Amino acid sequence: MARIKIPIADLRPTQLTLGMSEVSMRAAKIVKLSPDEREAYLDRKALPHVIGPGKQIFMVDHHHLVRALWSLDIHEAVLGDQLANWSDLETKPFWRKMESNGYCWPIDADGNRRPYAAIPLHVGDLTDNVWRSLARRVRGKAFENLDTPFQEFIWGDYFRTFMSRRLIEFQFELAADLATKLARLSEAQDLPGFRG
Repeated sequence: MARIKIPIADLRPTQLTLGMSEVSMRAAKIVKLSPDEREAYLDRKALPHVIGPGKQIFMVDHHHLVRALWSLDIHEAVLGDQLANWSDLETKPFWRKMESNGYCWPIDADGNRRPYAAIPLHVGDLTDNVWRSLARRVRGKAFENLDTPFQEFIWGDYFRTFMSRRLIEFQFELAADLATKLARLSEAQDLPGFRG
């Protein structure tokens, strides 16, 4: 079954930030693919989404991929599973339903909850979150990679309580080693993918 392609400009993000280091890695991977390989890759990474007010399409996952495509001047992504159609809801109840289902992350790079209206309208306006980049770097080693929505953001918020942004920005490998050790502490036992 052929997937539906959609202009990236028509996709609404459901988070405030992403890890720009991962965006760069994804872009570098995409550039190396042949046209057929890229088509197959994008089909495998089809975007789960929710139809919201005004019949807008809200991405529930793969923000990093979409941002990488946009950075490469690729204007379309591939739609995957429609998780819900809440187009009949007003804006506030829609966002509350999105959050209660784990479909949005209204938390900024400093760990502060923001109003839903602060979530950008375009993936190009998402800002960098070094904590999320750190969590992605140690995923699989420090904690199990589960299919939990926003797992890296949750772990990134945890790591923020122990180390400075400066450490991550200037000594990333040291921060990654520290994060791997911090993930084993009992304080982290309620986080998704905790290994102990």
